[in-house]
Amino acid sequence: HYYITNNLSFKMGEQVIVPALNKQEVDELYELFEKYDSDSSGELGLDELIKMVNNLGVIATKDDLKNFMDAVDDDQSGTIDSWELVNYIEKIMDDKFTNDELIEAFNLMDEDREGHITLEELRGAMLTADVGVSQGDMKYLFKKVDRNKDGHISFTEFSRILRTNC
Repeated sequence: HYYITNNLSFKMGEQVIVPALNKQEVDELYELFEKYDSDSSGELGLDELIKMVNNLGVIATKDDLKNFMDAVDDDQSGTIDSWELVNYIEKIMDDKFTNDELIEAFNLMDEDREGHITLEELRGAMLTADVGVSQGDMKYLFKKVDRNKDGHISFTEFSRILRTNC
C-alpha cells in the first residue's frame, strides 16, 4: 500500500502517479513566462527567451537557446508558448526517475510504513547507505525537503526533490 497525502498524487491500479510540478510551481512558470513575453503575444521568441535566461543567471549561447527552442517548440512555430514550456519542464522532471523507482526508494526509508519519512528514518537511511552527513546538514536537508513544514517528508516532497536535484 502507498500512503500519499498530497492531493496532487493519485493511485491508478497499483501505480502511483505524481505530477512533476505542483500547482504553485506551474503558476510560477506562467508568471515567469508572462514577465518576459514583452509583446504579450502569448509566445516567447528567441530574443525574449535570451532575455529571460540571462536574467535568471543561466549562461547559454544563442545557438544553445536556438536548440532549446527547437526541442520545446512542439508546433514548430518558431516560438515557445507557455504550455510548451511547462510541458517540456514536466517531461524533463518525469524522465529522471520512474514512479516505481521513487516508490521503492521511499518505502526503503519509510520503515514504519506510515506514509512519510521522519528525520530519524532519514538519518537511518543515510547511515545504512554510508553517506557521511553531519547532524546539522541532516536537519538542514530535512527542513529543505519538508516543504509544508509538517515535520515529515511525504512521498510527493521526496519525489519532487529527487526529480529536481538528481
